[in-house]
Amino acid sequence: MYRRSSKTFINNSSLFNIVEFIQLKEVSKSFGRKTIIQDVNLTIKDGEIWGVLGNSGSGKTTLLNLLSGFLQPSVGEIGYFSRIDNQPKNLYTNFHKIKRHIGFTPQHSAIYPKLTVKENLLHFGQLYGLKKETIIENAKSLLHFTGLYEDRDKIADHLSEGMRKRLDIMCSLIHKPRILFLDEPTANLGPIAERDVLALIEAVNAQGVTVVMASHNLENVERVCTKFAIIKDGKLRSYQMLDELQRPFLKDNVSINIKTSKEKDQLIAIAKKLPVSRIVDQGNQLVLDSVDPGKTMSKLLDSIESEGLYLHDLDVRKPTLREIFEKIVEDKE
Repeated sequence: MYRRSSKTFINNSSLFNIVEFIQLKEVSKSFGRKTIIQDVNLTIKDGEIWGVLGNSGSGKTTLLNLLSGFLQPSVGEIGYFSRIDNQPKNLYTNFHKIKRHIGFTPQHSAIYPKLTVKENLLHFGQLYGLKKETIIENAKSLLHFTGLYEDRDKIADHLSEGMRKRLDIMCSLIHKPRILFLDEPTANLGPIAERDVLALIEAVNAQGVTVVMASHNLENVERVCTKFAIIKDGKLRSYQMLDELQRPFLKDNVSINIKTSKEKDQLIAIAKKLPVSRIVDQGNQLVLDSVDPGKTMSKLLDSIESEGLYLHDLDVRKPTLREIFEKIVEDKE
C-alpha cells in the first residue's frame, strides 16, 4: 500500500523551476482528412492539476500527445512560457530544450517486465540523457518517495498491478520534470491499486509538478483534479474549476429520500405541481431539477405538511462532475 512520503524528489533550483504556463492557441490536429482535435484554446498554469475528460475517441490522448510534443499541431501553436523571460517558446521547434521538463506516463505500461525496478529506472534515466550518478541519486529519492525502496531489486513482472503502475510513473519522473502527463492512469486497476495511484499523483502535484491526466473515470478525476477540460468530438467544450463548471447547470437538484413506495407515489404527484423541470425516480429517492430550488423547497415542505407525509431526508445539492459531463457530451450541436 502506498503511503505519502515526507521525502521530496523535486528540488527548487532554477533548472527545475522554468515553466510558468503552457498555452494552446487555435490548435487543431488532423490525420489525413480526419480532424481529431479542432480549434483548442487552453492555458495550463504552473502547479495546477488538470483532468481531461471525454468519451472514447473524443481526442483526449491526441491532446496529451500534442501537449507533450510527441505530435505536431496541423494548425495553431503550443507555447511554453518561461519564468526567466516570460517569452513563449514553441513546443515543437524547441522540443530538444523543453523535453527535459516533460514526463509522460502512457496508458499501456512502458516498463520492461524482465528488468528489476532499479534497472527500469536506470534504463529510462539513460533515455533522458542523464549521467549514471544522477540517475542513481534520483532513483533513490523516487524509491523512497513512492514507497518502493524495499522492492527495488524485484523483477517488474513480479510486482502487483498497482506497484507496476507506480513504477511506470516513477520512470516518467526519473529526470525530475516540471510537468507530468498521464493517460488513463487508473485504467484496469483494482480499488486498492487505484487509490494508491491517485494518492501518488496527488503527492507528485504537492511537490510542485504540474499534472495533466486524461481519464474516463470521472470520480477519480473529481477526487484529485482542481481544473477540468471536457472534450467532445475533438472540440474543447468547457475548461474551468468545478465551481465554475457547475454554475451554468445550477438547477440545484433537490434530493428527496423516500421511505416507502406509498409516500413516493404521493410525492411524485406533489412534485408534478411544483416549478421543476425534471423529476427522476431513483428507487429510494426522487431528484427534482429546479431552476428555483428555494421556492420549490418551500412549496414542497408546505405540501408535505398538509398531506401528513414523513421524509427520511431532504437536501439541496449541486450537480456532480459526472452529471455535468453527461449533459455536455449529450448536448446536441
